[in-house]
Amino acid sequence: MPQAAVMQEEDQRDSGSFMPIKLASLRLDTVTNFDIYFQPAPGQPFVLYSERNVRFTDAVRQRLLDSNLDTVYIRASHQGAYGRYVEENLASILEDESIPVEEKSEALYAASSGLVEDILQEPGSSDNVKRSKDIVKSTVNFMLTERDSFSALLKQVSLDYKIYTHSVNVVTYSVSLAQRSGHASSATLRELAIGALLHDVGKSRINPDILASSAALSERQWEEMRQHPVYGYEILSATGAVGEIALDIVLHHHEKRRGGGYPDNLAGDSISPFVRIVSIADVFDALTTNRPFQQAQKTFTALSIMRTRLAADLDPELFRAFVDMMGHPAR
Repeated sequence: MPQAAVMQEEDQRDSGSFMPIKLASLRLDTVTNFDIYFQPAPGQPFVLYSERNVRFTDAVRQRLLDSNLDTVYIRASHQGAYGRYVEENLASILEDESIPVEEKSEALYAASSGLVEDILQEPGSSDNVKRSKDIVKSTVNFMLTERDSFSALLKQVSLDYKIYTHSVNVVTYSVSLAQRSGHASSATLRELAIGALLHDVGKSRINPDILASSAALSERQWEEMRQHPVYGYEILSATGAVGEIALDIVLHHHEKRRGGGYPDNLAGDSISPFVRIVSIADVFDALTTNRPFQQAQKTFTALSIMRTRLAADLDPELFRAFVDMMGHPAR
């Protein structure tokens, strides 16, 4: 179906649902692939301000600013198009000193979530892998150069579990923990972040009914679920575009320090430091997001569970650093 027809169909399904976006995320002299609306006053109907595929000019921006509008709206059905737009302009947004760090974080989270959603639809796409590297480069640079980036990104973390938002959450925790643990090389952090972003890509091959199940999985279903790291490794290896650190993370993020994990039953020092970092981030986000079979835990409760029930599975030194990080996110 042509893209215009798809968007028209989405508009009809979603005619009453809008989402806010920051005016600062719209870059001058770019063409927006979504309609822009404003709301004259709370409770009033949304008014179309600018149609999609129209160049966003300084004159358009100034009229909005003159009306004291720093937030505009798009249809919820255009969220994917907006995410791709932000992704394509992400470097410009993150480098703009006039944009507050919180708004930069919001843009980064939106772009990253949209990208992972696309990856799960086409996991073997070399274009999507390239997009991943571009976003990871921007993410790592942002977290290395903006002092309050981690605190700002924490405010964006979604409490409702979806594979794509979970993946972005795990990147946020993993890169920050790696920094706390002394990994300062941007190249190394990018490799770690790629692995964290793509760690669950193998779930694209898992039966959706298993992923959405609110009941305990049968042994047969668990056997399938335990294959997702292998599937992810196979998918990404076939692209020839993902490095060894990232592939190791994808394959082994469910291994346990005491053994008994999957797929290779590794233990202790046979699990790389980068895998151990992502494993902690993965477990924490799993505990602190709403899932079909569990309610999200508060940070303190989640850390307590990790300290008591899961202590033998996690690297103790990294876990202490993670607890300190969550207690002092801006340090």
